[in-house]
Amino acid sequence: LRVLEKKIGTLEANVEKLNYFNNALQAAQSELRTNLIETINQAMESIWQQIYPYRDFVSAKMHVDEGSYELQVKTRAGNWVRVEGILSGGERSAAAICIRIAFSLVLTQNLSWLILDEPTHNLDSNAVRTLSEMMQSKLPEMVGQVFVITHDNDLKKAASANLYVLERDKDSDSVTKPVLVPTQA
Repeated sequence: LRVLEKKIGTLEANVEKLNYFNNALQAAQSELRTNLIETINQAMESIWQQIYPYRDFVSAKMHVDEGSYELQVKTRAGNWVRVEGILSGGERSAAAICIRIAFSLVLTQNLSWLILDEPTHNLDSNAVRTLSEMMQSKLPEMVGQVFVITHDNDLKKAASANLYVLERDKDSDSVTKPVLVPTQA
């Protein structure tokens, strides 16, 4: 009985130590999450001003409330509003591009590639032009290479290096061929 009582005492002490460790781990996780969100929000503020062509929304951020994550934009009046259900499709697309670029830059030191698939979805011509200008002038300062997959011919203006058009004769089920197109640089 004494041997079992001693084992129980040892196990209870180990459980107590594990509880301390678990609490410390949860506190560290919470602090890291807070720091990550703050860093992403700082990046988003800078990126938003470069990709969003209008002045009705002056910033974007990720808002966290009790484990729920919500993308928000800031109005000129200083109020934060939800992106989902409030903004137009183009405004939501701009916010989605903003957060993706921010996450990429924050989570990957020395980011060398960024791949954007159809980044102009739902964007109006002014937003496409602004995004194109940002991709040509600002993104190269942050990212080594940007690959854009798009059907939007206006986005060709964003190319600052090689521009390839993928061609394929679907009627004959031929192989897709990359064709180098001269850029407007």
